[in-house]
Amino acid sequence: MLLDHDYLNTQETVNEGFTADYAADFAPLDRSTVLMLSMLELLYAEHAQGRAQVSLAVICKRLDVRMSTVQRLMTALEEQQLVQVCMQKDRLVAALTANGEEISQVLKAA
Repeated sequence: MLLDHDYLNTQETVNEGFTADYAADFAPLDRSTVLMLSMLELLYAEHAQGRAQVSLAVICKRLDVRMSTVQRLMTALEEQQLVQVCMQKDRLVAALTANGEEISQVLKAA
């Protein structure tokens, strides 16, 4: 029944004759998603300049977010094997994995 309802809703037209499927493709991203993409972009830019690892404190400053938020989102990225977070000289640092670098290249090209 839920699937039938979802199917019916996706066939409804939205403003200017677009279907809801088309409109959903352009739905705004939530803040966490935008921050994770920003983190990948930042890590990729640093990697391209020869800095393989970036301190989480630096990421906090550049993105203007709290450390707890960065740690939570880094955990999510780490679970997807896009970044690796480790301790280096009493500080947390993050680096792109091969998968993360590949995803970042695709996102940069898009």
